[in-house]
Amino acid sequence: VSQKETEIYDEILERINVEEILEKKYKNPFARIFNTIIRFRKKIKNIKIDSIHINIYNGVGLVYAYIAHSIGIKNIIVHAHNSGIDGDKFKIKYILHTICKILFSRFADIYIACSKEASDFCFKIPRNKNLIIINNGIDTEKFRYNDKIRKQYKKEFDIEENFVIGNVARFVEQKNHDFLIDIFFNLKQLIPNAKLLLVGNGLLEEKVRSKVKDFNIDKDVIILKDRNDVNSILQCFDIFCLPSKYEGLGIAVIEAQACGIKCVVSDGIPKNAIVTQNVKVVSLKEDAKSWAEIISQYRNIEIETNTTEYIKSNGYDIKENTKKIERIYLMQ
Repeated sequence: VSQKETEIYDEILERINVEEILEKKYKNPFARIFNTIIRFRKKIKNIKIDSIHINIYNGVGLVYAYIAHSIGIKNIIVHAHNSGIDGDKFKIKYILHTICKILFSRFADIYIACSKEASDFCFKIPRNKNLIIINNGIDTEKFRYNDKIRKQYKKEFDIEENFVIGNVARFVEQKNHDFLIDIFFNLKQLIPNAKLLLVGNGLLEEKVRSKVKDFNIDKDVIILKDRNDVNSILQCFDIFCLPSKYEGLGIAVIEAQACGIKCVVSDGIPKNAIVTQNVKVVSLKEDAKSWAEIISQYRNIEIETNTTEYIKSNGYDIKENTKKIERIYLMQ
């Protein structure tokens, strides 16, 4: 049960016989939650379920574990993917998350998280139950560095002679695009031929476009919406920059490292997402000018482009992680 943000996975979902139960968009998030809960309970009450796997991004998602438990489902798996909420912690959303986390964590049977940070944020695990960490996986071969693809995509976007910093992320407060634009504006003073390539969509897209226009850098910023060739687009980045306020893991950082490109990321990225020597971590306490200076200096550092084995050995290969999930299902 979800709201659809992209259609790029529709063909795959249809091919593997996945039924989507989509909730219409509500301006009021509480109306959305209430209606989704009703539809969720009605749906699972009338079908035989051996196991239920609930992906959650904050404590409110644990309500679905309670509902599943209340109608007698025995094998309830909750899977944490996030480590924060946008906005001040005293806002209603954070309070609701905290209440649900305390009340409903105990109704799950198995707890999975993509990082310890995500688990600590989403769960209050009972003492008699354990946590399983399973990294978000990627197709390591698909993201392997490829100089031919790099040249092809640089030519396609007309950035063959430019220094390119890029970002792959939804346009939401968490991903901190507002600050990224400030960083790029300062970087232009240091590297006049710099270009910024953003891949994603989201509620704040128009706000980002407006700021880019206000800074008069719209000719130097390329924004791409839904794409299914992110692995190829990443190849044309010179530096991947992700100044996120927080992340459950930061799978885009793993993908960028797999491509063998340099990464400059915030200290909001969990440590277990940094698996190569190609990553520079910068505090969000530093201002945009400092970030720009660090990126400018980092561009001349030699790095290793063949990073596939690092990614695999640190547990981010999608094939191996799929097997781990399968084993959990088969244990039930």
